[in-house]
Amino acid sequence: MNRGGSRWLAAALAVLSACGGGRVSETLAPRAVDVVTRPTSLALSAAPSFGDERGGGLFVGLAGQVVRLRGDGSQGELAVHPQDPIFPGPASALWPLGPYSALVSTSTGLFVAESGWLITPPWQNVLSPDGLVATAVGDDGLGWVAHAQGLFQLVGGQLSELKVEGASVSGLTALAVGPAPDARSGVWFARGTTLTSAAQNATDAFIVRDSGLTKEELAGGVVAMAGISASASSPGEVWAITPRTLFQFTVLGWRAYELGRAPKQLMSAGRFAWLQAGDGLYRYDADAQKWIEAKGLAAVPTLLAVDAAGAAWVRVGDQTLEVDVAPTPRVSGVFERAAVYDNELVVQAALPAAPTALHWTFDQGTAIEVPLASSVPGTGVQTGSLTWSLGGADASGKLKPLSLSALDDGTHALVVTATLADGSTSTRTLYFDYQGSAAVVLSYARDIKPLGDARCAKCHTTGSLPELKTYDEWKANATAIALAVQEKRMPADGQLDPAGIALIQRWVNGGALP
Repeated sequence: MNRGGSRWLAAALAVLSACGGGRVSETLAPRAVDVVTRPTSLALSAAPSFGDERGGGLFVGLAGQVVRLRGDGSQGELAVHPQDPIFPGPASALWPLGPYSALVSTSTGLFVAESGWLITPPWQNVLSPDGLVATAVGDDGLGWVAHAQGLFQLVGGQLSELKVEGASVSGLTALAVGPAPDARSGVWFARGTTLTSAAQNATDAFIVRDSGLTKEELAGGVVAMAGISASASSPGEVWAITPRTLFQFTVLGWRAYELGRAPKQLMSAGRFAWLQAGDGLYRYDADAQKWIEAKGLAAVPTLLAVDAAGAAWVRVGDQTLEVDVAPTPRVSGVFERAAVYDNELVVQAALPAAPTALHWTFDQGTAIEVPLASSVPGTGVQTGSLTWSLGGADASGKLKPLSLSALDDGTHALVVTATLADGSTSTRTLYFDYQGSAAVVLSYARDIKPLGDARCAKCHTTGSLPELKTYDEWKANATAIALAVQEKRMPADGQLDPAGIALIQRWVNGGALP
């Protein structure tokens, strides 16, 4: 169960007991909003892609190459990792696996895109590249893969299959991660007109339940699903579409929405979901509990990717556009639903144009104003943007971190609000899981091994010294490992995010426990 899961479980059971879990049907009537669009400078394929909440993302070029578009306007083709035994062929789709990585389908197999590399996963021979249906990542960082061969879980870079009554889950049509009926973190999967959840219990077994939606309600089959991540006051949501209906699951049960337009695509990241139905494009904001209809697009869009900052990437005609409701602050230094183990965090915010005011706060605390004169032009996470360090900088220009020491362990929100030139405001609310107190004891098995399997094993279990296959090897090299990641010399395929660096440092400083 996720941290805080028992609290959500109690609340869910109380609500369901009071309301009986009944469904409510209504007509969806979103407010029309003129959106902000930014075209890409590169011709891209209309293939499923990956949106980066810091700006940009990973996309498939017209020649099948995997291209990273960075928020600062630069771009580059991903290279093959030196340890890869197989050369990837032309790519056909990208599937999100976390805040900065994606699963890539190519003609020669599946690859993981991470830190500028295409990397062969150890389980590549298990799954064919043409059988992928969907991926989903939960608040606990666990990834799920829906494939023609079955339903698989990714833990620390290792693949395991979830079977129901001893049989593979075949015929999958959609996948999402979100709260199960008992409010535990669960995975939802659809097989035509059947919709099911599986939630892990304390014994590492999965409790499988039917959604309760009838075959008549799910007529035409579930086309796509989307999971909304948890916040400080919500365990999250699950959305699903059939050819005629949009469904929402929360702790209150199921609700059905009639659109008047046939739903076609549904994607989510963080607390946002995007829907393409008929010739319209819609966005859901879970914090506001509202849908809007995006206006101002020249033609019918095709959804390519969405990100946790609330933006979507769409294909309109022969052009790829980034679509947002407003110029939203892009935050770097911490990811949505990241586990933060350090008491200090360097965080930056960027906007495509100068605001008239910029503030930040933790949760509902006092807003702290960021001096606009402290911006750095040309280095932001959006093209032509200005960047600010929320903690400021010292006389030498070194960025100062924000202090988190006053926060209790648990879920918190970093809220960055920009006042724009027209007097409107635009807000980025980013939820993170703070585990910075000395009472949190880190272990190799629970905290370090999954990170090592994902980021170190491809080199340090295949001949690169030192060997890091076992706890004893990690402990013997603990001090050197902490220094290497702190100095950003390792991993070789790209530095760890600040939370990963802090995690290793705290484990080493705490005695490198097993």
